[in-house]
Amino acid sequence: MSNTSHKYRNKKMWTWGIILIIVLLVVSFIISKSDTTVDPESFASIEVYKDSAHEKGNVESDIRLIEYSDFQCPACKAAEPAIAQLLDAYGDQFVLEYRNFPLRQIHPNAQVGAQAAEAAAMQGKFWEMHDLLFENQDEWSQSFNPERYFRQYAKEIGLNVDRFRYDFDSDEVKDRVNADYDEAIALAIPGTPGFVSEGSIVDVNDFIREHFQPVVPTS
Repeated sequence: MSNTSHKYRNKKMWTWGIILIIVLLVVSFIISKSDTTVDPESFASIEVYKDSAHEKGNVESDIRLIEYSDFQCPACKAAEPAIAQLLDAYGDQFVLEYRNFPLRQIHPNAQVGAQAAEAAAMQGKFWEMHDLLFENQDEWSQSFNPERYFRQYAKEIGLNVDRFRYDFDSDEVKDRVNADYDEAIALAIPGTPGFVSEGSIVDVNDFIREHFQPVVPTS
């Protein structure tokens, strides 16, 4: 191998190592700011795989990280860039799954935000709506009529708006959100964003270190 190729490989490994360190620091800060909602000691292990999952990454991977999140939660919004970096770096090695955990007691629009995402999912556009909800959190989260913003976002991502409005208020969509919420409570997710892997609540830092420890070049 030429010196040029060797230097390129080392530089690439150092780059991913630096990215991983940044992700660890950001996620650590975010977790410390999460909204605590339930007692972690009440944890109960339940089945955490679903057929209708919202997934990113390598869906065939045995390594699965489930995120329980709230679209109105500032800490969840702050976590998004770090999660995106993690997927960019290691998305070929694990799958990220999103589930709804709207903290209704403190985030009055969180429930309808989750319904908007699930209604978009009915037309195959969950992640597009997911991104817009977080990007525009300050816009809709404090509104007395957030649905008007959701209809605008639906139009932006090319949804059939009439169908979106129907699905948004449907029992099927509400049941999906409520099922995720009930599951998060049963798991005793301690706050948002909360993470589960292999049926247990995990610290994201530990998950990253366990599965994606970078190889640091020795020369």
